[in-house]
Amino acid sequence: MDMNAVRPKQKSTMRLFRLGDLLYLSSSGQSAEIPDPTGAIEYLFQVMDGRRTIVQLQEIVQQKYPAIPGEDIAQAIEAFDRAGFLENGLFDSQNPLTEYDCARWERNINFFGSFSNLNTNKYELQYRLKTARVALLGLGGLGSHLLYDLAALGLQNIRAVEFDKIELSNLNRQILYCETDIGRPKAEVAAERIRAFSPRLQLEVISKRLSSTKDVLDVIRDRDYVLCVADRPKMELISWVNQACVKQHATLINGGLDVQRGVYYAMIPGVTGCVECWRQQVQQKDPVSSALLEERLRLQVGGENAAFVPLVALVSGLMVSELVRLVTQIAPPVSAGRLIEIDFASMEIRQAEEWARFERCPVCQHVFPLSTELAKLHE
Repeated sequence: MDMNAVRPKQKSTMRLFRLGDLLYLSSSGQSAEIPDPTGAIEYLFQVMDGRRTIVQLQEIVQQKYPAIPGEDIAQAIEAFDRAGFLENGLFDSQNPLTEYDCARWERNINFFGSFSNLNTNKYELQYRLKTARVALLGLGGLGSHLLYDLAALGLQNIRAVEFDKIELSNLNRQILYCETDIGRPKAEVAAERIRAFSPRLQLEVISKRLSSTKDVLDVIRDRDYVLCVADRPKMELISWVNQACVKQHATLINGGLDVQRGVYYAMIPGVTGCVECWRQQVQQKDPVSSALLEERLRLQVGGENAAFVPLVALVSGLMVSELVRLVTQIAPPVSAGRLIEIDFASMEIRQAEEWARFERCPVCQHVFPLSTELAKLHE
C-alpha cells in the first residue's frame, strides 16, 4: 500500500462505540471487538477523515501517543481496511459522476461503499452501471420489473424490445401498465413510463417480434449485456438469442417462471459454456435428462396459465443482482454456466444444472474471452 496515495476514512456505514476499555466496530455485517484502554484506536478513527495520508496519520497520532510506533499505526490501518471498515477519501475528488448522479444514486453509492476499500472507488462502481450498454428482450412480467429496476439502479443506456399489446390479464404482475393502457402496445407505454421515471436515461424501445438470429443481432448490436425474458417462440428464441450473444460477445442473463418455481442462468461468451454447449453435454450423458432440459430451456417469462407476482419479483431481483455483479465485479457471478432454481414452496435457492464449455460446440468453440477479469471471477 502506497502510504501517500490513500487518505483513509471510516465508511459512512460503519458504527463505532466504546464500552469501558473495549471499542466495538460494525459495518455491513462485519463486527470487531478491540481492546483500547488508552483510547489510541478511537482517536485514530477520529482523525481518519479522508483528508490525511497514512504518513500524516502516523504523525498526528504519535503527537498524542508518542509511545506508539508508526509501523503499528500503518499495520492497524491495513487491518481495518481488510476488515472492510475503511474507504479512500481521495476518491471523493476522483469521481466520474455528475452532481445529479451523486444525489439520485446516493444510496447505491453507499451500498457500493460497503464493498469498497482503500483501493476501490465506489463512485467508479456506479459509473460502470451508468455506462453499461444493456439490451432487454421482453417487457412482460419479468421485463417490466427489470426495466424499472435497471432505471432505478442508474443504468443510462438501455434498448428494449417487445411486440405485444396490453391485456387485462397482464396486470397481476406487469407493473409498467394500468387498465387505461389496455389495447396499447407495451413498447409504447413502457417508454412513456420509464422516461417519466428517469428522464436522462437513453432509452430505445423497439416494437418488434423477434423471429431469427439476425433479428436478435439487430437489437443487441453494440450491447455488452443482454437480459432475455421474452417468451415466444420459446424453443427457437433461446437458440437465436444464444447464437446472437456469442457472435456479439455479449453476456446473456436468461430467466423465466414455471408455475411454482423460477429459474435463471448466465452465459459469458468465451468463459462459460453457451446454451448449445449445455444441450450437447446433456444429450451425450443422459437422453432422459436431455428431454427434461429441452423442457427447461423453453421456459421463459410466465407460463400459459400461471404467473405470480411475488415469484416474478424474486426472479427479476436475482437477475438484476447478477447483472450488477457482472458489471461492477464486486462479487463473482452466481449463475454463470449454472441454472439457478427458486422454489416458491420452500423458498430455497439452489443450483439445478451446471455445464462447462463443449470443445466441439458448433456455436462457441472458436470464441475466446474478451475480459480476463470476468474469466477470473468465474474461476
